[in-house]
Amino acid sequence: MEKRATITLREKATESPVLVTEGTVVRIGDTWNVRYRDEEACYTIGVSEGMVTITREGEEDYTLILQEGKMHSFDITSPFGELPLTVTPKAVKTNVSDIGLKVRVAYEISSGDVSKKFRLYLDCLFDGD
Repeated sequence: MEKRATITLREKATESPVLVTEGTVVRIGDTWNVRYRDEEACYTIGVSEGMVTITREGEEDYTLILQEGKMHSFDITSPFGELPLTVTPKAVKTNVSDIGLKVRVAYEISSGDVSKKFRLYLDCLFDGD
């Protein structure tokens, strides 16, 4: 069943959100799909035990697969060409309750000799029915 939700994204737990928007959350078996749109693209975030996939559809398309402990290579298609990247998730945690879904991901993205660590805090608060 599809549920409307308020979706909040943070890069650090103690900082202001980078995005607060409305979207939908759908449960399919043991997997959750979170969908929302921002000014530039449409996103689908798939969540299952130990894994998160992030698909972006817009001017720059990509799919990130964040599976705890497994390296994933991907390309970002941009107006400037293909950009090869590698992502290595260190931790993927999910928590589901009657009022919402929380996802916490710690990961590192590399391109050539350059790498940077990131965190993603995704909170979906289900709208009251």
